Amino acid sequence: MTMIESNLNEKSGVTTVIEPNYIVLSDSLPLEFVNELENIKRLEAPERVIVMLYFDTPAGNFISAEIQKKLIQFARKHELKFVQSQGIGYHILLDQYVKPGDIVVSSGKHNSIFGVKQALGIHVNPSELLHVCTNGKMNIVVPETVYIELTGQLKPEASIKDFAISFLASEELKYAGKAIEFYGKALNSLSPKETTDLCQLASRSGAVTAFLHMDFQGPGQESYDLGDVQPMVALPGSIHQSQPAAELAGTPLSACFIGGCTGGSIEDLRTAAAILKGKRIPINMRLSIGPQTNEVYKQAISEGLIQTFIDSGAQILSTGCASCVTTSKGVIAEGETMLSASCWNYKGCNGSKDSLVYLASAESVANSALKGCITLNSKG
Repeated sequence: MTMIESNLNEKSGVTTVIEPNYIVLSDSLPLEFVNELENIKRLEAPERVIVMLYFDTPAGNFISAEIQKKLIQFARKHELKFVQSQGIGYHILLDQYVKPGDIVVSSGKHNSIFGVKQALGIHVNPSELLHVCTNGKMNIVVPETVYIELTGQLKPEASIKDFAISFLASEELKYAGKAIEFYGKALNSLSPKETTDLCQLASRSGAVTAFLHMDFQGPGQESYDLGDVQPMVALPGSIHQSQPAAELAGTPLSACFIGGCTGGSIEDLRTAAAILKGKRIPINMRLSIGPQTNEVYKQAISEGLIQTFIDSGAQILSTGCASCVTTSKGVIAEGETMLSASCWNYKGCNGSKDSLVYLASAESVANSALKGCITLNSKG
């Protein structure tokens, strides 16, 4: 039995009814959907609905403020769990709520992150989410599972983000509608932060979800050697198109961002601070730092990382998605170019639709911020 079959207690291909442990409403939802919440008179399972504000906090524009106002009103009306401005929702759920075997449903695109805890995260569109929110359950067809083996170890200059960028470049939506189980000896060499990033980014392949299967013996459908990974950069517009950082070295940058789902962990901040310590970014460079959660922010303060960032000339953003989305915080203007450690770079993601956003690891972003252009990692 595969992991998702175990979670759903049914075989692949069978339609089953699930009652999620957490049904998540966040301020990433469009206003037209949030307006529909006002018409809901009763929830079937209010104890399983949780409202979270983290996408654009504090609100960076009037639409965000309206969305947050109405979500607050909805949470009060139905006496729901409410989490405000504690950081990125995925990580708050992972750290404080989700347990192995739980099922989480939201409109978030990275719900596969919960597979790191052997929990199942399911992405649905806003209309489906409204139905689940009202009825407390939903139908799902149990997906087929793909087993992917990881061997070897990452080189000092490479990261799991570099592997993910390479993995996702093979074919957009290659695993659409399927579940992924990563297995192999290489998993033992990865840190909790690295396995979390691996599960989270796996959904960008089109996969329904992803799990770690530490004890699976194989054989699998595919195998990747982490020892072959080199620093990578995803090209503007899509994480599915990338090049080695060496081929893009010298590309001028206007701004850099270290934060978001895959770039704002305490490990990412430690890595970046070690590179920036005692140095200053160029006068024409803007470097923004966005810790994932309040706990990460407090830890970064206690370790002196925030002081290092400030001394280097960086600007510190509030916890949450920060510059990963088009808000008023850290965005770039027409014709400008950003290198980001986060996970989104669609057109207009971080500002003007005429701007360019590349994606890389936190280490690559920190090194590049010091040079004002895409730069090879210092260990490379």
